[in-house]
This record gives sequence, C-alpha cells and structure tokens, in this order.
Amino acid sequence: MRLALIGGTGIDEMPCFREGAAKNISTRFGEVELIENEASNLIFVPRHGLDHSAPPSAINYRAQMAALRILEVEAVIGVCAVGSLRNDLPPGSFAILADFIDFTKQRISTFFTSDDHSIVHTDFTHPYCPCVSDVLRAACEDSGVQYEPAGVYLGVDGPRYETPAEVRLYASWGAQVVGMTNVPEVVLAREAGLCYGALAIVTNPASGLQADSLNHDFVRAQTAAVAEKLQAILTLALGNIPVHRECSCRLNSGLVI
Repeated sequence: MRLALIGGTGIDEMPCFREGAAKNISTRFGEVELIENEASNLIFVPRHGLDHSAPPSAINYRAQMAALRILEVEAVIGVCAVGSLRNDLPPGSFAILADFIDFTKQRISTFFTSDDHSIVHTDFTHPYCPCVSDVLRAACEDSGVQYEPAGVYLGVDGPRYETPAEVRLYASWGAQVVGMTNVPEVVLAREAGLCYGALAIVTNPASGLQADSLNHDFVRAQTAAVAEKLQAILTLALGNIPVHRECSCRLNSGLVI
C-alpha cells in the first residue's frame, strides 16, 4: 500500500525521505514536486514546493491530489500549522482534525467543474477519514503529547493573519483552530477518493489571544521546536494505517484524473 505525507519544513528530514528521490509529476492541472521513497512505498509532497516559494493562496492543490492519484496512493496524512482559538490548546500542542469550516474565497476547491465532469455532490458528513484519524489519535497517545482529538478547523486564504474581531467570530462559530492550508486540500482528497487524515501543529495563539503581535519567525520557531515529536507521531501513524479500511472515502476513486 502506498502512503503519502503532505506538509512543510521538517518532514523531508525524516529518515524515510532523506533516502528518497526528488521527482516531478505532470498532471493536467500542472507540475508537482515531490520526494518518493520507492523502497518504503512512501511519498512526501512539500505543499509549498521544494523551495517553499508558493504562498498558501497559490498552492496548486488539484495538481497535488492528482499526482497522488497517478502514483496510486491510497492514504494520506496532511500536516498543517494552525493558530489556536482556545487558551487550553497552547503552542506546541497538536490537533487531529475532525471537521472544518471553509472560509476561503479565492481557491479552486473542486475537481467537478462543468468543463469536463458531471456535477457531483460529495458527502462530507465525515470530512476526514475515520480510519486514518484513529491511527493519528493512537500515535499522539503513544507519543505522550498534548492534543485535541477532534479539532474543528477554519480555513482562510491568508497570507495575512486574522484580526482579533475575525478570531472572535470564528470561535463563536465553533472553530477551535484557524489555518491557511488544509482547505481545499481535504475537499479535493475526498473528491479524489483518498483516505485523508490531518494532523495540525498549534504554533501560536490566534490574534487577540495574546499581547504580542504575530510574526512568521515565531511560527517557524514553534514548528521547529516540535519537529522531533512530529516525526515520532508520523512514524508511528504511517506504520499503523490498515490496508483494509472500513470507510466511505474511496467512493470517488473512479474520478478521471
């Protein structure tokens, strides 16, 4: 079974990917840079590109998901950095995402356009694969980290951070974390028939929940601080995703990529 990770800095330093080879995959949506370890049947997609040059709003999510389908990937773990809307979910903790609110405005969020597909209304009662999510929860438990087992994610375009008023609004809607990269990734993964679970790294309190202003250097430092914990969680999870998964994620596996 072929598995994939999607994420940013640090994942490419995992031993399984240090031994991999960089590749370019051509899709009808564009080119995708990735690292493949053929011996381990693992693929890493650097969401922002190998040179980390694509801002969140410019990521070619459709091409990335199409590339995974071309490579016959079955299950995916997406890793994303988030701001916390809760005081009891501090920087350095994690969240297994269970639901999302899509507040993006500028992104192509479906494969099913009128150009070449019939309109398909995909069920999102369970937005994230329950099997992959259960494996991530077990990995967090075994790693002894602080984590939210059923996080509600609110997706925004970025690249700016949120205002305090926006943060108060998002929290009133029931969101627990806010970020710029998991939507529409989760949507396209489901449309492509991939079993997709998401692990969020809490890097900062959202705007207005602390006195200090937000800056990207602080976020990067928090991500680096949990790199070893992150790699431990992912290593455990990748080794425990079951081959036979009782979920409905693959109902769209016939999508023409």
